[in-house]
Amino acid sequence: MEQLHADSTVPDNDHKSQEPLSDYVDRMETTENLKKLAKKLEVDLKGIARTEEQGTRDVSTPDVPTPDLSFEKFKEKLKQRDDQ
Repeated sequence: MEQLHADSTVPDNDHKSQEPLSDYVDRMETTENLKKLAKKLEVDLKGIARTEEQGTRDVSTPDVPTPDLSFEKFKEKLKQRDDQ
């Protein structure tokens, strides 16, 4: 399947007639499009804030205690192993 720019009818593999990325960005980065993006981001951020207010659990951090990786704890375990 050939990839096309959102408003392009020229396939991406036709490099001779394809506009440079900077020209495409300049053409698409209009005030109207930026306002649409800002509105969408505002809605997304409000949704995130609302979820946090409801106390939804953060799944990015598991419910596993953080292990004690201190040197003292290591020395203690090493000593116990040597005593056996």
